[in-house]
Amino acid sequence: MMTYKNLPSGVSGEHLEVLNTPYIDSGFLSRLQANTQELLSKSDTEGIGFFNCRTANQCLHDAKSQQIPRKLYESLFFENELTILVADTGVGKSVFATQIANEISVNEKVLYLDLELSDKQFQGRYSENYQNEFVFNENLYRVSFKRGFEMPKGVSYENYFIESLKNLVEKTEAKIVIIDNMTRLITGDTDQAKSAKPLMDNLNDLKFDLNLSMLLLEHTKKVDTSRPIQLNDLQGSKMKANFADAVFTIGRSAKDKNLRYVKQLKVRSCEAEFDSENVIVYEIVKEKSFLGFRFVEYGSETNHLQQPNENDKEARICTVKELHSQGKTQRQIATELGISLGTVNKYLKK
Repeated sequence: MMTYKNLPSGVSGEHLEVLNTPYIDSGFLSRLQANTQELLSKSDTEGIGFFNCRTANQCLHDAKSQQIPRKLYESLFFENELTILVADTGVGKSVFATQIANEISVNEKVLYLDLELSDKQFQGRYSENYQNEFVFNENLYRVSFKRGFEMPKGVSYENYFIESLKNLVEKTEAKIVIIDNMTRLITGDTDQAKSAKPLMDNLNDLKFDLNLSMLLLEHTKKVDTSRPIQLNDLQGSKMKANFADAVFTIGRSAKDKNLRYVKQLKVRSCEAEFDSENVIVYEIVKEKSFLGFRFVEYGSETNHLQQPNENDKEARICTVKELHSQGKTQRQIATELGISLGTVNKYLKK
């Protein structure tokens, strides 16, 4: 038999030899030719550079063998997705994330990378005056930095962080990872697109390679508490939101200092269940040594926003004019302050 080189996957030399054989069933020959042509066609489209090209119908067929997305916590956090929880400092991101982690860990292993609190601070939060500590589920692992640890020579902080996390996941066999917070993932500024894109690429690679479900905590920039929270309020580069599967936020309620509301900003696996007209309202309480979010009701975000007064308006006008004097465009000012372009234009005319 002749030797054939560079044949597409699934096509052997025997296939081509049979095509040249005169004593062959015509029906078999037709099927073989069609099959060979299909394989050749696939070889022309699949696996080209960055891309894997299939028909839309083939994508739907392939998806049938994949699991339907499973809710890990309400419709806020889905299995095998990279989700961002974004909120202002001091609003209770870590408290809510720890509550989510503990509830999920009833049945599954969870790694909570607490890169903020010391052990003593953690004890103080989940105890009664440093006594009668709350008992967490055994499947919840709290991960912190080693104190006084020196980086291996010739290895970047970012690469060593990702590699350490990968090894940790493989050793514990955990499939759910919560990182508190994103600012500790790299030595550079996560607000810059040039830093945010490699970071999100690395995290998404981990998600796909190890079948992880990841929840990342991040800050918002300073926002106007009299208007609804938007996706653009995510601190720094919008690249982070673009690469995330889902984003949700926690807002302070103007009704009471202990009230918070949770709102979805980006969803891929379902319709947005908790939008501005149906936020989840919680009260932050400490019960039996556990600091957490206690469900109150569902409601409208508008009912929890601060009502602006004349002093607030005058201060906002001054801020708009100051930013304009610094050379910022009206569109940039509108984005930074979270107000409409028309409002910026109106304030500049005053």
